[in-house]
Amino acid sequence: MSNSRVPKVGNVTLSQLLTNKKYDKIYIMLGVNEMGYRFDKIIEKYKELLSFIKQKQPDTTIFLQANLHVTGERSNSDDTFNNHSINKLNKALSKMADNKKIYYLDVNPIFDDENGNLSADKSEDNTHLYAKYYEVWGKWIVSQSASLTKEELH
Repeated sequence: MSNSRVPKVGNVTLSQLLTNKKYDKIYIMLGVNEMGYRFDKIIEKYKELLSFIKQKQPDTTIFLQANLHVTGERSNSDDTFNNHSINKLNKALSKMADNKKIYYLDVNPIFDDENGNLSADKSEDNTHLYAKYYEVWGKWIVSQSASLTKEELH
């Protein structure tokens, strides 16, 4: 695994990061960029990542996050990055959750329009959320994580 720059930590591999500190929760969202690969390869890599994390952090709770939808305009004009493919991937991710140590989170209903596409008014490029929605997303993640694990919010 390659090195990544982590703020206040420096350049580390994922293995080093998971070895040097205990984490109660780990959140995974790889994004839609991986959708350019074969579907079975994407699923295989997710499973390898989950296995790796569980090996390094056996007591952690893992939250697999659904990939965000793209707008209807993007979805209807792109053979790779479309909501049908995103839903297929998200469904496969949801099946990896055991609701004990691995949970699945799907924020799409918060940002989708009535047709199940990312609302066009929430994206400039038909793919990514405007940054102003990150706080909404973050608060939703905290709330949903607590609800799923039966934790009280402080």
